[in-house]
Amino acid sequence: MPRQQINLEPYRDDIITLYHHGITSDAISRTLETCHNIQVKERTIQSRLRKWGIRKRHRTTTGDEALHARIKMLFIQDKLTDKAMLNMLQQEGYGISERTLRRLRFKLGLHVRASEQEKHQEQGQMQEQMIVPQP
Repeated sequence: MPRQQINLEPYRDDIITLYHHGITSDAISRTLETCHNIQVKERTIQSRLRKWGIRKRHRTTTGDEALHARIKMLFIQDKLTDKAMLNMLQQEGYGISERTLRRLRFKLGLHVRASEQEKHQEQGQMQEQMIVPQP
Protein backbone atom coordinates (compact mmCIF):
# COMPACT_ATOMS: atom_id res chain seq x y z
CA MET A 1 0.00 0.00 0.00
CA PRO A 2 1.59 3.32 -1.08
CA ARG A 3 2.25 6.04 1.44
CA GLN A 4 -0.19 8.90 1.63
CA GLN A 5 1.14 11.96 -0.16
CA ILE A 6 1.61 15.05 2.00
CA ASN A 7 -0.13 18.13 0.64
CA LEU A 8 2.50 20.87 0.59
CA GLU A 9 0.56 23.24 -1.68
CA PRO A 10 -0.56 25.50 1.21
CA TYR A 11 3.12 25.94 2.13
CA ARG A 12 4.45 26.17 -1.42
CA ASP A 13 5.24 29.91 -1.36
CA ASP A 14 6.99 29.61 2.02
CA ILE A 15 9.06 26.64 0.85
CA ILE A 16 10.08 28.39 -2.37
CA THR A 17 10.98 31.61 -0.54
CA LEU A 18 13.12 29.76 1.98
CA TYR A 19 14.82 27.81 -0.80
CA HIS A 20 15.65 30.96 -2.77
CA HIS A 21 17.13 32.49 0.39
CA GLY A 22 19.66 29.66 0.53
CA ILE A 23 17.98 27.53 3.20
CA THR A 24 18.72 23.81 2.75
CA SER A 25 16.00 21.26 2.13
CA ASP A 26 16.74 19.69 5.51
CA ALA A 27 16.33 23.04 7.28
CA ILE A 28 13.06 23.66 5.39
CA SER A 29 11.85 20.26 6.56
CA ARG A 30 12.65 21.13 10.18
CA THR A 31 10.97 24.54 9.80
CA LEU A 32 7.76 22.92 8.54
CA GLU A 33 7.83 20.53 11.47
CA THR A 34 8.42 23.32 14.00
CA CYS A 35 5.99 25.90 12.62
CA HIS A 36 3.23 23.77 11.09
CA ASN A 37 3.68 20.39 12.82
CA ILE A 38 4.21 18.65 9.45
CA GLN A 39 6.75 15.87 9.27
CA VAL A 40 8.29 15.79 5.82
CA LYS A 41 11.62 14.41 4.67
CA GLU A 42 14.36 16.40 2.98
CA ARG A 43 13.93 14.29 -0.19
CA THR A 44 10.23 15.19 -0.33
CA ILE A 45 11.11 18.89 -0.27
CA GLN A 46 13.64 18.36 -3.06
CA SER A 47 11.23 16.37 -5.23
CA ARG A 48 8.45 18.96 -4.77
CA LEU A 49 10.79 21.78 -5.73
CA ARG A 50 11.70 19.85 -8.88
CA LYS A 51 8.01 19.16 -9.58
CA TRP A 52 7.24 22.87 -9.19
CA GLY A 53 10.08 23.72 -11.60
CA ILE A 54 12.16 25.55 -8.99
CA ARG A 55 15.92 25.68 -9.51
CA LYS A 56 18.55 27.47 -7.53
CA ARG A 57 20.55 28.38 -10.60
CA HIS A 58 18.96 29.93 -13.64
CA ARG A 59 19.90 28.26 -16.88
CA THR A 60 19.94 31.40 -18.94
CA THR A 61 22.94 30.58 -21.07
CA THR A 62 21.70 27.52 -22.91
CA GLY A 63 18.51 28.90 -24.37
CA ASP A 64 18.84 32.67 -24.24
CA GLU A 65 19.21 33.67 -27.88
CA ALA A 66 19.53 37.35 -26.95
CA LEU A 67 22.54 36.52 -24.77
CA HIS A 68 24.08 34.45 -27.57
CA ALA A 69 23.64 37.31 -30.03
CA ARG A 70 25.09 39.82 -27.56
CA ILE A 71 28.17 37.64 -26.96
CA LYS A 72 28.70 37.29 -30.72
CA MET A 73 28.44 41.05 -31.18
CA LEU A 74 30.82 41.84 -28.31
CA PHE A 75 33.33 39.27 -29.57
CA ILE A 76 33.21 39.88 -33.33
CA GLN A 77 32.38 43.58 -33.66
CA ASP A 78 33.74 45.05 -30.45
CA LYS A 79 36.64 42.54 -30.16
CA LEU A 80 36.39 42.50 -26.37
CA THR A 81 38.35 40.17 -24.11
CA ASP A 82 36.49 37.66 -21.94
CA LYS A 83 36.91 39.86 -18.86
CA ALA A 84 35.62 42.95 -20.68
CA MET A 85 32.69 40.96 -22.11
CA LEU A 86 31.91 39.57 -18.67
CA ASN A 87 31.87 43.05 -17.12
CA MET A 88 29.65 44.37 -19.91
CA LEU A 89 27.20 41.45 -19.71
CA GLN A 90 26.97 41.66 -15.92
CA GLN A 91 26.30 45.41 -16.14
CA GLU A 92 23.50 44.60 -18.59
CA GLY A 93 21.95 42.28 -16.01
CA TYR A 94 23.06 38.86 -17.21
CA GLY A 95 23.98 36.53 -14.36
CA ILE A 96 26.90 34.81 -16.03
CA SER A 97 30.26 33.66 -14.69
CA GLU A 98 33.60 33.86 -16.47
CA ARG A 99 33.69 30.08 -16.86
CA THR A 100 30.17 29.98 -18.31
CA LEU A 101 30.99 32.80 -20.72
CA ARG A 102 34.10 30.96 -21.94
CA ARG A 103 32.17 27.67 -22.31
CA LEU A 104 29.35 29.40 -24.18
CA ARG A 105 31.79 31.27 -26.44
CA PHE A 106 33.39 27.95 -27.46
CA LYS A 107 29.95 26.43 -28.02
CA LEU A 108 29.12 29.33 -30.34
CA GLY A 109 32.36 28.74 -32.27
CA LEU A 110 34.00 31.97 -31.14
CA HIS A 111 37.65 31.10 -30.60
CA VAL A 112 40.41 33.50 -29.56
CA ARG A 113 43.39 33.39 -31.86
CA ALA A 114 46.64 35.11 -31.08
CA SER A 115 48.10 37.40 -33.73
CA GLU A 116 51.34 36.40 -35.46
CA GLN A 117 53.26 39.03 -33.48
CA GLU A 118 51.93 37.66 -30.17
CA LYS A 119 52.83 34.11 -31.23
CA HIS A 120 56.42 35.16 -32.03
CA GLN A 121 56.73 36.99 -28.70
CA GLU A 122 55.47 33.95 -26.79
CA GLN A 123 57.85 31.64 -28.66
CA GLY A 124 60.77 33.96 -27.94
CA GLN A 125 59.89 34.09 -24.24
CA MET A 126 59.63 30.30 -24.10
CA GLN A 127 63.01 29.90 -25.78
CA GLU A 128 64.60 32.36 -23.32
CA GLN A 129 63.17 30.40 -20.41
CA MET A 130 64.46 27.13 -21.83
CA ILE A 131 68.03 28.42 -22.21
CA VAL A 132 69.73 27.79 -18.90
CA PRO A 133 73.12 29.45 -18.34
CA GLN A 134 75.92 26.91 -17.91
CA PRO A 135 78.23 27.33 -14.87
